[in-house]
Amino acid sequence: MESTGCGILWKKVTAGKDAVTVRGICALKLDLAGRRSEMSRLSFRVHGEEKNPIRVRFFMPKGIPFIGGYRLHPFRMEIPYEDALLLDVQNRIMLWYGDQEVCGVSYNLLERRQGAFRTSRLIRSGGKVMYFRQTAGNKMWFVVRPENRYDSPAESFRVFRAWLLARLMGRSDHILMFEKESSRYEESASVLFEKLVDQGYRNVYYIIDRDNPAVKDLDEAYRAQMIEKDSFRHLLYFFRCHRFVGTETMEHAAQLRTSNRRLMAKARSTDLTHVFLQHGVMYMVSLDADARAGFIDRKVDQYRTVVSSEAEAMHFMLLGGFQREELYVTGLAKFDRSVREPDADRIMIMPTWRRWETNLAERDFQSIGYYRMLEGMVAAVPEEWRDRIIIKPHPLMEQMMEGGKTPLARYLQPEMSHDEALRHCRLLITDYSSIAYDAFYRGANVVFCWGDKESCMKHYGGAHLMLNEYNAFGDICYTREQTERAVRAGYSMEQNPDYVRKYRRIVEFHDNRNTERIIDKLKQDHIL
Repeated sequence: MESTGCGILWKKVTAGKDAVTVRGICALKLDLAGRRSEMSRLSFRVHGEEKNPIRVRFFMPKGIPFIGGYRLHPFRMEIPYEDALLLDVQNRIMLWYGDQEVCGVSYNLLERRQGAFRTSRLIRSGGKVMYFRQTAGNKMWFVVRPENRYDSPAESFRVFRAWLLARLMGRSDHILMFEKESSRYEESASVLFEKLVDQGYRNVYYIIDRDNPAVKDLDEAYRAQMIEKDSFRHLLYFFRCHRFVGTETMEHAAQLRTSNRRLMAKARSTDLTHVFLQHGVMYMVSLDADARAGFIDRKVDQYRTVVSSEAEAMHFMLLGGFQREELYVTGLAKFDRSVREPDADRIMIMPTWRRWETNLAERDFQSIGYYRMLEGMVAAVPEEWRDRIIIKPHPLMEQMMEGGKTPLARYLQPEMSHDEALRHCRLLITDYSSIAYDAFYRGANVVFCWGDKESCMKHYGGAHLMLNEYNAFGDICYTREQTERAVRAGYSMEQNPDYVRKYRRIVEFHDNRNTERIIDKLKQDHIL
């Protein structure tokens, strides 16, 4: 179907009795060979979903002529709450013709390719917030996520006050550091932060939840340069800052998946310096996947990414479009503190979270693929070793498993940090998690379970694994029987020299000086 296009010219989103309802005017540019009756074959669909939750009807089959070859059609769309609550957190809206995907839907046809981070009205149902959002490329996505504090009018006004005061005060010279959702203190940002404080940098601040047990016993010198998450000071510093250093995308420095336009606009501002420290070696799922777009969207004034080897640097350059000067080939700072106890005897189980199962998990967590994978991994461990298992699942799953009646709950140790678990890990069972690099670095063996690889890569969006049978540093298993054999062998022996050789091609540095190399690079780029 040649010369196609689809965009929304006007819409009104309302909360119906049983569904999110959208009434509006859609602009279509389609070659339907003059058969206006074919309009009945057009539909909006959620990308990647086999069952389409969207019901849509287009009116005025002939349409009204519009600019650029488009024709205008009134439409009515509904997404039943019952179906919406089972969707992924982020859902791209596509135009389909029959059983063929035609194109993405533009959030606002008149804005062409540049979005302004608009969102529709927020609809609340079943403890979730649902809304349509505009991407930086002006595409329409449907979001289904838990409520956050900045959804409320009072908190939105507090954001406005901080934004206004920041405009009056002007830019500052401080550097904000953060980890996942500005709540963690266990990855490379915390290691680098402490090193910078030790070296006398007073303009470096770390955003953290003050209730995090990891920071309660820290030296006062570090605590003095910490900012409480979601405080007014946090918001003010966020808006005034133009240099950010963290292990996640910029959204984590304020509020992940916020619908507040001022927070989104700041996180997407081009007038920034962003140093991405990585939360784990990203030589696993390819960077050309749709799900990795946030890590390579570097439209800021100065963007730098830490990598662990020339092999990983080539991954970023070939599949992420990076320039060599944008990469710090230094190794991850957190590896400088990565050790393992001499008597380590635990079997750690930690597969990658399937984001697309988030809302399904809240309905029935024991029915999703992630939970079934955990069951299979536990079953692959010989009975006599099962008292040595530690399951470290996604926090959402951990919370559900603790509160639900499941035999796997006895393997949870929520009070144990990832670092502590890895200190006692002799064998890691995982699928595609970068935790594999952390465990192997410390001396543990790794078993990769790839039984659902094809379906997972499809959900990631055009992805493939960078690891394969030629460069993987652990046994690759596709069946329960293979996993059982690999677990017995991996637990009983030291690291295979061939696996060590393959690993060191991806993670080059083992001298505990990664943090120093990063600081040297920051100085060279005048970020410090």
